[in-house]
Amino acid sequence: MITEDLVSFEVAKLLKEKGFDEICRKFYKCWPTNPKLYCCDKSQMFDYCTNSSLSGFNYVGDEMNVAAPTHQMVMKWLREVYGIFIAINNDDLDFNWQCYDLINRGSTLDPKILSESYAGYKAYEEAVEAALKYCLEEMI
Repeated sequence: MITEDLVSFEVAKLLKEKGFDEICRKFYKCWPTNPKLYCCDKSQMFDYCTNSSLSGFNYVGDEMNVAAPTHQMVMKWLREVYGIFIAINNDDLDFNWQCYDLINRGSTLDPKILSESYAGYKAYEEAVEAALKYCLEEMI
């Protein structure tokens, strides 16, 4: 079955810290340490979520609400806002990823490599999640 792959709660928190404020259809509610995924719907007074719209729903204490975007949305945001392109590749054994700079190209117009190639992921989505986390922690 084909499913929508959302970022983990950990990556969603990093995105919020880095200024991600795009429209999402789901969000994480975490109180105090157990994140749960919720759909945004009109019965809760909104049919979409952004980190800024959810900030009014954060309560004093340990509760935190953060938007839960898809992997595709975050990869597009990194390309458009920061010029970071994530390439996911596959060989006979596993999936691997590498980051490129689309803005500061060399004299041959080839994208500049920003990271080593990291391998060892059994699923495409695992490689995407690791690459997103790396970009948010190390590059932005």
